Amino acid sequence: MRGKEEINFHLSSGRFLAGAAKGRWRLIDVSWPIVFIEVGACDGRRFTLRFECTGYPDVAPTATLWDFTSGQQLTAARWPRGGRVSNVFNPGWKSGTALYLPCDRESILGHSNWLSEHPWLIWNPSRGLLQYIEAVCEILQSQELVHEVA
Repeated sequence: MRGKEEINFHLSSGRFLAGAAKGRWRLIDVSWPIVFIEVGACDGRRFTLRFECTGYPDVAPTATLWDFTSGQQLTAARWPRGGRVSNVFNPGWKSGTALYLPCDRESILGHSNWLSEHPWLIWNPSRGLLQYIEAVCEILQSQELVHEVA
């Protein structure tokens, strides 16, 4: 049960709670080993991440964008896009089952160059899920995000 205890510890940390209080993200649900976190974009949209956390924290999680209402992966047409946003949120990468980030357990495979190119984004168990959430939040706050018009 170490993983669930660790995730609860990370999700109750001051840093996580501060980001939630600022509206940057919020915890939706923990149905171990699945964790749902909503993250805000600079244009006001909110995106739900479905983290699969088997082996946490020693093993990095993997995440996809999720439609919590329908209980399935968010349709590709609704994924955020623009510049490096499209690189990270690429529904064509592994059929959208993983975000293209060094802290994702599926995406780091085959990318040994990331160890030297993006060392701050390599999974660090002591930083926990917040490391991944902060990386996603930073991308969604980017000026490269294509704003959706209602």
